[in-house]
Order: sequence, then structure tokens, then C-alpha cells
Amino acid sequence: MSGPSHTNWLSRRGFALGATSLAAIGAPAVVRAQSLTNAQSLTKVKVTQPAESLSYMPLYVGRAKGFFKEAGIDLEVVVTRGDGPDVQALMAKEVELVATPPHHLFTLYLQNRKLLGICGILGRCGTNVVIGKAAAAERHISEDSPIEEKLKAMKGLTFGASTPGSLTYNIGLYYILRAGLKPQVDAKVVGTGTGIAAIAAMKNRIADASLFPSPTADEAVHLGIADWLINNTRGQDPELKEFLHAVIYVRPDYLADNTDLCKRMIAAIVRSQAYIRSAAVDEIAASIRPFFASLDDKVFISAVGNVREAVIPDGRMSPAGSEAYQKVLLQTGHLKAPVAFDAVFTNQYLPA
Repeated sequence: MSGPSHTNWLSRRGFALGATSLAAIGAPAVVRAQSLTNAQSLTKVKVTQPAESLSYMPLYVGRAKGFFKEAGIDLEVVVTRGDGPDVQALMAKEVELVATPPHHLFTLYLQNRKLLGICGILGRCGTNVVIGKAAAAERHISEDSPIEEKLKAMKGLTFGASTPGSLTYNIGLYYILRAGLKPQVDAKVVGTGTGIAAIAAMKNRIADASLFPSPTADEAVHLGIADWLINNTRGQDPELKEFLHAVIYVRPDYLADNTDLCKRMIAAIVRSQAYIRSAAVDEIAASIRPFFASLDDKVFISAVGNVREAVIPDGRMSPAGSEAYQKVLLQTGHLKAPVAFDAVFTNQYLPA
């Protein structure tokens, strides 16, 4: 999947140049044109995200609708094809911000290496579970089965996840443990990559179930190689319904030195999120379609509709969402101790 014409890849990272602007939603085109700032006066901001995923829909919408440029920002999105490198780039000061799941906030804090979450993107778990058709038939299981039956059916499955240590990998381990099974013995989680590589792993039976965000989960179902098992963006698992899945975070020193810029960046993201929650699915999909041009229309509409329900309209992060996320990591052993909400998150830079 690629964005509009300004997308390219460097090493493991892809660069998608965004264009955006701060006039009110629905302002006449002529007024917007007059409000656009000369490109030379825009401030360049680089943001990493771990995959071309609708979990980061506000970054696509903000570029498509011009919200970032209107905030005086020339946004460059760096796609790292897996989480870990995205945060490493932030720590190395190669980028200014990162949009990613927050588990690195917790683990780094316990190592006395603090980053700060300043805007929530998704307030539900965005990692969905799909199961190969043969495996589903063997277990007589479907999306409509009770969650308890779905957990029982996980015995013997090999789950595909993006990379070891990632959120998708930890969600796989969490479900295996929750089912009362022994990880990597009674059921396995393996790294299969993201996007096309992840779908190929299912097609070739390297994995007979997978943990995908949208649109990859939707595409696997559309291609006929998988069925939905647990659609978390639709809130099908009550234990993961309030779950701080994706946030924007920053180095505290950069935030202190560039507070106004960070506030403008967050305001543009929140504006995008408010638009996503208020606009029709077809309208949202049309605005960001060029970023996902290779996807089938039905897949894309399904994916946008799924993720739309999980987007936090005002960007506010909650202690309950953080606790639900940490519960997964504590159970899998990825996190050694709980971290207080106020230690790694703040809502003080969000628009009033």
C-alpha cells in the first residue's frame, strides 16, 4: 500500500510527505487557498508510525484535508514496517514525534528513559483476530460464537503477528494465556511481518490465524483466506473495549523546547479525529483513498468503518485505557511492573 505521489522508502522506513492546513472544516475552497501559508514558512515535522495502517487514520486525514499545513506544519510520515524502529528513531532524535502503541512508554519508563504520551488516537484495541477458513471449520467456530468458545478454539493454532515484542505479538500471547494454554506449546505466535507478507503467511499456512489491524484483517477476509474471529475495533471482546491502542508521543525535552509547535500538531490531529467521528464513512474513505489505492473498494470501506469506531474524538487518554493495555503486557511478561498513568501520559496539551 502506498500513499499519494510523495511516498518513497529509505532502508526500512518509508517517507510520505503530507500536505495539510488550520482553517475550519467545511470552509470554502477559495478561503482555504487564501489561508495556505507559503511552503517556505511551514515548519517541517517528522513523525514515525510502525505500518501503513488505518490505526493511524488521523495522520492520513490530516494530510488529505490540509489540517497540518493550516497549522503551519509540513508533515513527513516515516513508516518503519514494524514497531520498535519507530520509537528508536524518536529516541535517536531522527524524528520529532511517533504515532504507535504505548507499550514503549511503559517499558522505557521502567528503565528511567522517559517519553511522554500527549494525544490518544485509538481508544479500543485495534488488533483484530482472523482465522483461516480450514481452522475455523475444524473447530466449528465463527465471529458469532461466544468469546469463551473462541478462546477454547485457540488450542493448536499458530498465530501470525508482525514482530516478536510488538503489540500484535503480545495480544497473541495474551489470548493464549487467557485461554488457559501454554504459549509456544499448546498454541504458538510467530512473526510474519505486516501487510502483504502477513497475508502471504496465512495463504501459505505458515499461520492459521493472525492478529492484524485494519485494513490487513479486512483484506484477508475479503480474499477468502480467513474469517473474522474477534473484531476488537468493534468492541467484540469486552475486556479490550476500553484500550489505549495508539497514541502520539514525544521526547520531553523536545516538548519543552517546542511547546507551541507540539500544541499545533496535536490540534491538527484532534481536528482530524473529530472529523473522522462526525463524517460519513464514505466521505472519510474518499478523502484518504489515494494513500491506500491498491486496496479493493469493499475492503477499504470495511476497514474505515471498523477503525472509525475506535478513534478518540477529542484525543483524551484515560487511566482505564492505560490499565487495560498494561494488563496485557503484565500477563505476557513484557512489562515487569505497572506504571502510573500520570508518569507517562498527559492531556494538558490537547485543545481546550
